[in-house]
Amino acid sequence: MKLEIRKGLSRKGNGGAHHHTAVTKPSDAELFIFRTHLENLSRQSKNARILIIGSSPELRELAARLNIHATVVANDLEVIERTTKLMGKKSSIEEWLEGDIIALPLKKASFDMIFGDHVLSDVSPFNKERFYARMKEILKKDGSVVIRSLVFKKTARPFENRVSKYFKIVEKKFAKEGVFAEYFPIYSMKPK
Repeated sequence: MKLEIRKGLSRKGNGGAHHHTAVTKPSDAELFIFRTHLENLSRQSKNARILIIGSSPELRELAARLNIHATVVANDLEVIERTTKLMGKKSSIEEWLEGDIIALPLKKASFDMIFGDHVLSDVSPFNKERFYARMKEILKKDGSVVIRSLVFKKTARPFENRVSKYFKIVEKKFAKEGVFAEYFPIYSMKPK
């Protein structure tokens, strides 16, 4: 399998480059799912606000193209800055925050949508419940969460059971092709 390495990305503390591979990069089909959610949100509200957990340039560029105000949260501002260089369209209304959503002073019910791409693996198992509760708290009552994560068959049911305490899973799609297709579901969820 050929891996695509995007040069210029670094992550403090790991002693080397952060590699965004073809396996983890959202496919066109996956980006279409995220874009569809953003387009629907854009039609519903001209002042929509989204939270993007992580610095995924692909998701950020989708928001920029639709002129949607995005708040990007990542553990390192340098990573956000570096991934911004990978974006074809940059946003003038994007806000950056360093830290995690559990600890940051984000207002309750302040986001219409929360996007995440491979963020669950960055959350400690001891903080998963707090992470889900915090997402629900900062999401508007009629908001939604769209998250793509690496979920193996044997861990899918426990993940879905845990997250369903806070959210109703509205849709689960597999858009990745090939050998890794079954491991990258995109969950669309509404708060309970």
